[in-house]
Amino acid sequence: MTRKGAKKLTGITLATLPSYRGYIFVFFSEATLRLCAGSSLEDLKGQNVGDVVKKVNECIAEEIESIRGRGGDPCTRAPLPLTGNDPKEKMNICYAHKVLTEVIGGSSPETLTLPPALSLEFAEFVRSFMGPGKAKRDLFTVSEDVLALAVIGAHILQAYRGVNGEYGYVYIDVVPHEFVRVKARDVQRAVKRVTRVIAERGGSVASVLLGIAATASLILGDMAREIVKKDGHVIANYIRISRTGNKVMLKGFDSVDIIQLIKILRASGTSRATYVLLRSYPPEEFNNLRRFVDVLSQNLLKFQSFRKPIYIYEILRFLTSEELNREGLQYYRKKNEKSLGWSEIVTRLRGLARLVL
Repeated sequence: MTRKGAKKLTGITLATLPSYRGYIFVFFSEATLRLCAGSSLEDLKGQNVGDVVKKVNECIAEEIESIRGRGGDPCTRAPLPLTGNDPKEKMNICYAHKVLTEVIGGSSPETLTLPPALSLEFAEFVRSFMGPGKAKRDLFTVSEDVLALAVIGAHILQAYRGVNGEYGYVYIDVVPHEFVRVKARDVQRAVKRVTRVIAERGGSVASVLLGIAATASLILGDMAREIVKKDGHVIANYIRISRTGNKVMLKGFDSVDIIQLIKILRASGTSRATYVLLRSYPPEEFNNLRRFVDVLSQNLLKFQSFRKPIYIYEILRFLTSEELNREGLQYYRKKNEKSLGWSEIVTRLRGLARLVL
């Protein structure tokens, strides 16, 4: 029962979704639109909203078949950590596909309370709307097609699950989006692979961001130069969510414009060497290598912001370490003509000196 005089919020629909930008469930929804339909939240207000929903539905139908082709079951796996209060039967991409198919066919979507798994921010932001005996998220209801977009987005962006009790999601948002409309899914798949390896081996957030930048630099190629010319951005979004008991918590949400970091990697000729380092992030027994990768990551992020030569000198000095080079030769071995061995990685990383000479 709502307190007398309190304002009851209306349900969130596709048409009103842009008004809620900034919430996690909207973030996942917009990622779905970008990666599956090349559209934005604003397109949900237009006359072509039906076409946008059809593209998303075709996209997730292909993903479902791809998972089944690999022997998986997409209908039993939730892309988010769930609580006992989440509608588990609705939190998978098969149900999302079913909802969108019915909406395309002319059915009106049902409305439900925003599930706890997607209500991460609401404990702080809706306190003034509360009535007695009511959960905060209960005042926010969403149509099932909105929920479908969010669940699909969580699935597409999920890089890992259950690593140290957390789920990780990464998303590259390029502005203007037209530059990567064709390559958007390729970039997304590649950064997910790199992020998963780094997270599984206990790497830092800085290492994840550098891995994303190196991967994007290689795939975007000369498009990166055009993005800079248009005063564009390449936003790396890295989200960590965990469940504690019956609560889902946001452990971290880093959103960094890495276009300058991409420029640094390209100008120094170190994109591929950096990618190889992070794609095969060293395990715990290679302590010196792990410290070097962390120093490289932290210092390049600092150099991106402050442009002080000391950050580059620290990297170059570390490259002279006997212990580092002994571990590097042992771990990074050349496997074929296209791969890089440790000696080639070091030679390329020395190109960072161009940035301060």
